[in-house]
Amino acid sequence: MANTPQVAVSDARKEIGKLIDAAHYAGQHTILAKNDEPRAVLVPYRWYIEARNRPV
Repeated sequence: MANTPQVAVSDARKEIGKLIDAAHYAGQHTILAKNDEPRAVLVPYRWYIEARNRPV
């Protein structure tokens, strides 16, 4: 995803509700970074379930 925003974990803590709503309602993926290193990605639950069920 070319326009995937990256958010520092410390900032994500303050905005977690907003980030969750963006994932759920707008389908936004968000990279969570610690010390400028990507550590995790917040994705919409529906996307996660579909990705998990895809054959490999």
